[in-house]
Amino acid sequence: MARLGPWVPDRTPGGPDMPPVGIAVSGGADSLCLAFLAARWRRAVRALVVDHRLRAESAHEALLTLDRLRDLGIPADLLVLEGLRRGPGLADRARRARYAALTRACRQAGIIDLLLGHHADDQAETILIRRRAASGPDGLAGMAWISSTADLRLVRPLLGFGKERLRATLRHAGLAWIEDPSNADVRAERARVRGALAGDPERAELARRSAARAGRARMVADHGQAVALAARTEYAPGGWVALPADLLCPRALASVLRMVSGGDYPPSRRAVDALAAAPRAATLGGACLLPAGPALRRAGLAWLVVREEAAMDAAVPARAGACWDGRFVLWAPPGLVLDGVTFGAAGPVARWAPPGWRSRWPARAWRTLPALHRDGRVVAVPLAGICHAPDLADVRIALLPGALAAESGLFGDLPPDGPGDGPGVGPGGEFALAVQERPDMGV
Repeated sequence: MARLGPWVPDRTPGGPDMPPVGIAVSGGADSLCLAFLAARWRRAVRALVVDHRLRAESAHEALLTLDRLRDLGIPADLLVLEGLRRGPGLADRARRARYAALTRACRQAGIIDLLLGHHADDQAETILIRRRAASGPDGLAGMAWISSTADLRLVRPLLGFGKERLRATLRHAGLAWIEDPSNADVRAERARVRGALAGDPERAELARRSAARAGRARMVADHGQAVALAARTEYAPGGWVALPADLLCPRALASVLRMVSGGDYPPSRRAVDALAAAPRAATLGGACLLPAGPALRRAGLAWLVVREEAAMDAAVPARAGACWDGRFVLWAPPGLVLDGVTFGAAGPVARWAPPGWRSRWPARAWRTLPALHRDGRVVAVPLAGICHAPDLADVRIALLPGALAAESGLFGDLPPDGPGDGPGVGPGGEFALAVQERPDMGV
């Protein structure tokens, strides 16, 4: 865990309360083992148990998991997902709902580090699935040891260990876990890949090795992209980005489009490649590429990426902590009454900007700003510094995109002493091979 830091200091007896490290727990062997180990590593931890409500037994299993965690001295919260239905795209819909619920719970609890129970076998499965989907080099790096969202570090400490070692750890500790029958449902692609790899450990190891190689290459590319984008692009608090012409390469463009749209994934590689090769005004993946106006061109910025208006979410009730369009969070003073106020797109500038108001950014960008509405009209656009309702003057809105324009993940081999300290060993190195030789040993 020290190699996956830095971490918020742990709580000490008699000392001040410290923000806990979160642990996503399903009740299965992988996440329960993670919780067991995390509680032995530090005191300030908190488990988040997600009940997807997709099986009749799930409510009972979630309560059983809460009991097991409390027996281990681990405080835990239950997060119930409502509205999920079986059907096409269930795995993706469930994943989105799960991460949204985990993010909200972490924000409320002050958690900035969330531990996830993905392991070496999951990594091998991911690589084979992405190969079949013709993922690019970044996708074939697999899952990262550390990845970041707008307000969370997602940490996967078990990527170097196979699932049999995790189960051996639980058996040695005398702990039972829940087996989810949907994990063996061959109608799901991951279950089919899991079955194929179960009888071919050499293929699984080759997949993990390839992920480590691709991960090292991805970190080099991510670093170069981060330096270039930080130095030469302009980011607006309203969520749009201006770029110079020579940074409109496919990789950077895909990342910026994803960040501005708030999408889980970048647009298709083929579409991004075509747009980067022949830049033009276009809409792609929930964002729009526009030629920059004269003021931006004088600053060396040739293109603007803004949110696609037609793809933005509908307005939501305004309340402290409300999130709109997957990118903006509302903050309000305690006790402020927001009854009758909604939180959504600002819309046409003429409806809310004072007379004579001018900006170097185009109206098409300003229309995508988050605003507060009351009685059918815009009463405040905090990110533009405009407020027509004195009682809302202290409301703030922050941009918290779910995706970053430049990733900061730790892929490939885990460094021996800390991120960036050396080549190390990891999922594809000698240490991983050694631990796989004795699955009965546990972690």
